[in-house]
Amino acid sequence: MSRLALMLAVLLLGPLAARGAVSGHDLLTGKPVSVAPGKSGTVVAFLSAKCPCSNSHVALLKDLEKQYPEFAFVAIHSNTDEPLSLATPYFHAAALPFPVLQDEREKLADEYRAYKTPHVYILTPDGKMAYKGGATDSADASHASKFYLRDALADLRAGRAVKVSETRTLGCVIKR
Repeated sequence: MSRLALMLAVLLLGPLAARGAVSGHDLLTGKPVSVAPGKSGTVVAFLSAKCPCSNSHVALLKDLEKQYPEFAFVAIHSNTDEPLSLATPYFHAAALPFPVLQDEREKLADEYRAYKTPHVYILTPDGKMAYKGGATDSADASHASKFYLRDALADLRAGRAVKVSETRTLGCVIKR
C-alpha cells in the first residue's frame, strides 16, 4: 500500500482498516482480542442483540465463516441501548464461531461509519476496503434474493475484483 493510500485509509476509514486487523475486548470472555486478517482478508459484521434484522443474518454469517475459512470473521456490538446484561446472553446463545467485540464508546462504529445492523465490511489483508453494506438485499435474510456478502467473498476467493463493492444496509440503526 502506498504511503498516500495508507494515509487516505486512516483518514477515511480509521486506523483499523489501515492495518487490516480488528482489536478490542471480546464481549463473551471480557479478554482483549486482536483478529488478524485471514489469508484473504477480514469480514467485520456489526450486529445487535435485539434487532430482528441482525438476528436473521446470524445463521448466514455462521455458514459463510465455514464456507470461507481463508477469511477471518469478527462481530462488533456497538449499540448503547443494549446493556451487557442483554448483549452477553444473546451472543452466548447465538454461538457465533468468531469473536464478538464490545465497541467501547462506539469507536469502531464511528471508524467504520457503520450505520445499521447488520452492516458488514470486507477488508483485504493490506487493509483496503473490498466491500461494505448489507449482507443481503433484505432486512430478513430468509427473504433475501441477493447475497452481497457471499458474492463478494466468492469474487475475492476467485481472484476477481468485487463486482458490487457497496450496497445499501437494511436493518436497525446503531444507537450511539
